[in-house]
Amino acid sequence: MTYENIKSIILVILVCFSVLLTWSIWTYQPNYEMMKKANTVQEVAISAKKDVKKIIKPDKIYYHYSKDKHIGTIDSNEIDRVITEISRWNFVDFEDVSAEIKSFPTFIHQAESAVILFPDSIPIELYRTIIEIKDKKLPDFRFDRIVIHLEETEKEQGFVYFISSEDKQAFRSYVPASFVQNFKNAYFKNAEYSLNFGEYFPYKVSNERTLFLPIKETKMLRYQYLSNPLEPEKFKNALFRNPSFVQKNHQTLSEEFTDGSSLMRVNFDKNTISYVNPVEGHETISSKNLLKRSIDFVNEHGGWTDNYRYVEMDEMRHRVLFRLYDAKGYPVFSEDNRISEISQTWGQSEINEYLRSNFSLGIRTESTEIDLSSGQTVLERITGMDGFESEKLQDLIIGYTMIKDAQTRLVYLEPSWYYQYNDSWRKVSVDETGGDIHGLE
Repeated sequence: MTYENIKSIILVILVCFSVLLTWSIWTYQPNYEMMKKANTVQEVAISAKKDVKKIIKPDKIYYHYSKDKHIGTIDSNEIDRVITEISRWNFVDFEDVSAEIKSFPTFIHQAESAVILFPDSIPIELYRTIIEIKDKKLPDFRFDRIVIHLEETEKEQGFVYFISSEDKQAFRSYVPASFVQNFKNAYFKNAEYSLNFGEYFPYKVSNERTLFLPIKETKMLRYQYLSNPLEPEKFKNALFRNPSFVQKNHQTLSEEFTDGSSLMRVNFDKNTISYVNPVEGHETISSKNLLKRSIDFVNEHGGWTDNYRYVEMDEMRHRVLFRLYDAKGYPVFSEDNRISEISQTWGQSEINEYLRSNFSLGIRTESTEIDLSSGQTVLERITGMDGFESEKLQDLIIGYTMIKDAQTRLVYLEPSWYYQYNDSWRKVSVDETGGDIHGLE
């Protein structure tokens, strides 16, 4: 073998080796063990998340049979059944018919109609996550009542109205007439025989508002619960951007957590947790975004520790309010420190203020039954108060007063009448002899 042949063989070997090495580099994958995903921020779950339909709920349903016959309910199970039913109705072709309505109370509460009432206005764009709406684009409106006129059908179409009593707006949508007829047969006609419904009478507050109040006395349960304290450390981890930078300070009746800018205070005397975040100034936030943002915020840390529902939104102040409800469907108020509420105020993109109780309801230890006065009796008493102006009366309902015992873990829910007067809820206090009534802010 000549020298030149040897050189050629060596060169071929080197070229082949180079190709093999290059291929190995391109295709090589190191056999590292799978690394576990590291959480750079601790995930906080104080309680379970809740769907929008559990937070945005009606609090009353009225069925109007005639001018003189009205029944209604606040029962959560009945309301859930109705919402589940209408959520499948395929609402289409929303149109503004506000100009066609001369009197909103007369239109809403006419005979052969069902009225579903919400505590405050709801953006239709957000509510479409609960009911089936076929329209891709919807008019920008909000509503606080859904009205079904059970005798108003046209060929194969039925009509459902979404009405804002505050804005004096009504939007009509179309549904298959068979759905309306089935609703009339399965719900409307049978409701008067249900123990969950009661008889109501109308009270005309003004030309713009009519209230419906129970004719008979209402049997209510007085509850006693053990409270469960909520862990401040979980709220610290949930609310502060960098919890590791937060310092804790002990006060006589409170604990304070701060990162030098934001402050969270756990007040053991008032039984509250408050968080203040001095953020940039306010800008306009749409009602849809404001309400959705507020629900998402609480869901992010599982803050629905009890049966809270949406009850109020103030777009001008960027404020959203959620209130505790009992299992039956009665709202729970608190005379001091707002311990039955979750309140949020927003800046442009971040939470500005957050206020809630520092406990949840645990085991129910006792309950006793009492009778509350009829709607007529309570109405006569509050309208007879000195200085009472009837046109400022917005609502009159039965609810509970939450009282936290200062020395123990006991929490009491006391049944009472409440009335909304000039945008403020006030408790109706009546002594056992039918004496004085006074309102509390």
